[in-house]
Amino acid sequence: MLKATVIITGFAVFFFILIGCAESAEIRFISPIGAAARSVIPGWGQVYTRSKVEGVIVFLSVGLFAGGGIRAHTIYRDFYDNKYRPAVFAGSDREDFYFDRANQYYKLSRFLIYVGAGIWAYSVLDAYVDAHIYNAQQQAEMLDIDDESLQQLKLEDGLSQVIIPKNGFLSSFCFSPVNYAIIKR
Repeated sequence: MLKATVIITGFAVFFFILIGCAESAEIRFISPIGAAARSVIPGWGQVYTRSKVEGVIVFLSVGLFAGGGIRAHTIYRDFYDNKYRPAVFAGSDREDFYFDRANQYYKLSRFLIYVGAGIWAYSVLDAYVDAHIYNAQQQAEMLDIDDESLQQLKLEDGLSQVIIPKNGFLSSFCFSPVNYAIIKR
């Protein structure tokens, strides 16, 4: 079982790295809904939004928590079916011990499965938000204009005033009036 987990994990890491190497240089937007839909497979939405390391981390963490939860549930069923129930029917004094042990594994299995499901649900929302952030960054790169070209545009077109960010880029994410300068003729 451990060998199969290691092989599957190695294959997944290799697959995500291979996907990461096949990027193009063109600017393109990605669908936030598509990113969220791809997150049905944990980590795929993050890889789609160009967060490859995060995608691998999500895939491994969901897999490890869910796998641990399934393993703890198997141990719980073993304690409950093979130790606790026979002890109850036999009237053994170890029945409380087996019940407590089975209950501990039951709680552990539920905790691990819920944590894995929570990480998975978070990754769906994260992929959706990351797609929006990625698209905003792509738009900012397309609109990246420096001060000199803006000044020349102003002089050529005879504009009376141009509002630009004080840091010189139209891609600024600070929309406070303090961060903007007005260039007047």
